[in-house]
Amino acid sequence: MKTKNVLLIVGAALALAAALYSCSNSDAKNEADKMASRSESAVSVRVQELRPAPFVDVLNVVGIIKAYDDVLLSPEEGGVVKEWKVERGQHVAKGEVLVVLKDEVARASYDAALAQYKMAQMNFEKQERVYSEQGISEMQFKNMEYNRDAAKAQADLMKARLEQMILRSPVDGILTEQLFDEGEFAPRALPIAHVVNVRRLKISAEVSERHAGDIALGTPVTLTFDAFPGDTTYGKISYVGAMVSSSNRTLPVEVVIPNPKMHIKPEMVAKVKLLRATKADALLVSEDIVQLVDRGRTIVYVENGGKAEERRLRLGGRQGNMVEVLEGLNSGDRIIVTGYQKLVNGTPVVVAQQPER
Repeated sequence: MKTKNVLLIVGAALALAAALYSCSNSDAKNEADKMASRSESAVSVRVQELRPAPFVDVLNVVGIIKAYDDVLLSPEEGGVVKEWKVERGQHVAKGEVLVVLKDEVARASYDAALAQYKMAQMNFEKQERVYSEQGISEMQFKNMEYNRDAAKAQADLMKARLEQMILRSPVDGILTEQLFDEGEFAPRALPIAHVVNVRRLKISAEVSERHAGDIALGTPVTLTFDAFPGDTTYGKISYVGAMVSSSNRTLPVEVVIPNPKMHIKPEMVAKVKLLRATKADALLVSEDIVQLVDRGRTIVYVENGGKAEERRLRLGGRQGNMVEVLEGLNSGDRIIVTGYQKLVNGTPVVVAQQPER
């Protein structure tokens, strides 16, 4: 009887142990299944640890090159072109004679006026001695004096008109156009010659009004030219407009540069980089990973504890394809650089490789 009871107790114990083992295996399997399920739902990403880096904030605009001095010369008195003293394309100095108009009539008028003045001066000198001896009245003497002065003024006028038949360059430069040929009549106030100074140039550009606060006289600029890919020129802002254009909401600016080789030509296009700021330890991210999810709301994702964490950013300037982050990130953050398109805030992530440094 005792033996039978012992067997029953042993059998019950074995059955209980088997049940407990089975339950333990089932719980372990369920936990493994859950972990596998979570692993399968996590997004595989690559991350990059954010580190401070040097940053140069530039504003890129397009400028048009102009000659520093660009003069259309017009005669004050019309006349027939007598002779060009300078060939087109030739360098001229300030004050050098460019063209002479026929001056026969003007010269004859000046000679006549000069003779009248000399006669009036001679009469005045003679009557001055007579007046000193009280041989004529003061009224007669003053009348001769005024006649002398009027004759002088007329002679000066005729001399000025004669000198206007000779046109001189008002600036150092190059004669680029002769608008009337010898023998043609050049009307008064119409251009007859075009002189430009290309040893100095000015680049005219327009800056959006939202950047107006970043631009001032002396702002450094870097200039490159499509026609000369390897040629880089440096300068400073020499002029900032006082008004914003009502048509396109831009502010005009100018940069003056030397051009000793004269290889840069007016009306060429220049790429202008205006330096706004430099920083030694800015936080930069690729603009490719910055997402605009709403109007005025830009975000990136960082990996934090195996999950994607959304960070809203306030951005600054640009350097190539890198953009400065002013707010929203800190040095050491693990920025998700691939796989971010599939993420929302809190999505489980699996890092595919170690952070790039």
